[in-house]
Amino acid sequence: MAGGRPRKPTSQKALGGTLQPSRTNINEPTPEVYLPVPPDWLSDRAKQYWGEIGNVLLAMKLTTVADGPALQLLTEALAEWAEAREFVLREGFTYCTYTKQGDEMHRPYPQVAIASDAWRRSHKMLTEFGLTPASRSKVSALGGEDGKDPFEEMMNDMKG
Repeated sequence: MAGGRPRKPTSQKALGGTLQPSRTNINEPTPEVYLPVPPDWLSDRAKQYWGEIGNVLLAMKLTTVADGPALQLLTEALAEWAEAREFVLREGFTYCTYTKQGDEMHRPYPQVAIASDAWRRSHKMLTEFGLTPASRSKVSALGGEDGKDPFEEMMNDMKG
């Protein structure tokens, strides 16, 4: 198994200005910009996030028909985080219990760990989509003043 950083998609390299034609797969699939329909089994809260985040991704031209599973992971993780976070805000981080000897002991609610894990997964997926300030700073918006996609133009030039 190879170590190191995960590979960036060609489109992200082009937007970030780090694309090198000699390292580009000219046969890489380029699905059209499209917001997939959320599956029925998503929770209501995840569907709400799907609409909110999907519209942002669509406006940024960063989502395609191939991104449905990644959006499912992101929106369900966000929904899980929000539910666990609401519990923690309502009940607190810890609860009181007693040892066999009768001593008082404070333990964290399971929702604290659930919220932490869901936040980590959400952050990773937000980064994958370029939806954090740091990850967004590494890409440029598609299309110039003339509305043309610089990546598509570059790929057409390479095909000759």
